[in-house]
Amino acid sequence: MKRQLYFFLFVFLLAGNKMYSQATANVLIDNLNTPNPMVIDGSNMYIGVYYLDKVIKVNIDDPSIPPVDVVTGVNRPYGLALKDNILYISEFGGDRLSKVDLSAPHQTAEVVLTGISSPLGLEFLGNDLYMALEGDNKIAKIDVTQPTPQLIDVTPAQSPFEIEIIGNEIFYTERFASQISKFELNTFNSPTVVAQGLSYPSGLTHYGKELFVCEAGASKVSKINYAQANPTVSTGLVSTGFDYPSGLTVKGSIIYVTDFFAGTLLKADLSALSVSDHKKRENTMSLYPNPAKETITVKNAPAKDYKIFGMIGNLVLSGKMERDSINVSQLTKGVYIIQIGDVIQKFIKE
Repeated sequence: MKRQLYFFLFVFLLAGNKMYSQATANVLIDNLNTPNPMVIDGSNMYIGVYYLDKVIKVNIDDPSIPPVDVVTGVNRPYGLALKDNILYISEFGGDRLSKVDLSAPHQTAEVVLTGISSPLGLEFLGNDLYMALEGDNKIAKIDVTQPTPQLIDVTPAQSPFEIEIIGNEIFYTERFASQISKFELNTFNSPTVVAQGLSYPSGLTHYGKELFVCEAGASKVSKINYAQANPTVSTGLVSTGFDYPSGLTVKGSIIYVTDFFAGTLLKADLSALSVSDHKKRENTMSLYPNPAKETITVKNAPAKDYKIFGMIGNLVLSGKMERDSINVSQLTKGVYIIQIGDVIQKFIKE
């Protein structure tokens, strides 16, 4: 009976009652000593430990397992990127890019590229590895499949720190300019500013239409709806454990944060986003006919996979849409809840 009451309350809130909740970040692992941005591979998370000149591996599914050194002797590691079991490391203090073969019995760093000034954030798009080069005031890339990769300029930037690629756009923090900018890849357009007035913006990641950013100078993590024409900055995560948040990454609905000076790895569940956020996204998707007899057509769906729940919260139907349609003929008459991506709506089966 409790489960049914909770589900009805959830539906009632989605129907229009305004109730706000925040995703709270709690410490998962501590005593990491200046952890920087990280990359996830299954249950393994690789983290650059800046002042110890090494990269470590932690188990995010079982944080009781002690961290393991993956490679040492990398000069002030910052950005990490993973492709085909090769870990790429930007060595901020060494002005170079290195790589480590994680499948090798003994991991050692191999230099990929030298002569780059203060490399920071790394991000893959296909075989291209994009790099934020703070000292060179630009975003550049290399093709990692080439025997001798050549650096290709992508766009000028003001002391770029971290980067995040979404679709055909690259977002990047410009920490001394206190802003986030974006650039449309494969075009000749100039970069545009997404948000200003940020306090030493560093780590960057996204979940849904929200762009999360570490404001290290303000000891907080903020978020921006990058799909809006004039996005505003709001609180992304709350935590009493933030001192100098620096790195961000997302796996599923879980967001992870490294805090540089606190020496911690924190995590939060983004499914705890505000109901108002769900409601805004919901309004972009429409179902018809509603009530439905045989099929429902979904317009502006955020994904192809769908789940349909009964009014007590039981999963009754799931699958992948075909030509934006879902066959609901097998459902009995009644009221149902459909979830597509992070959008939830109600419909009636006649």
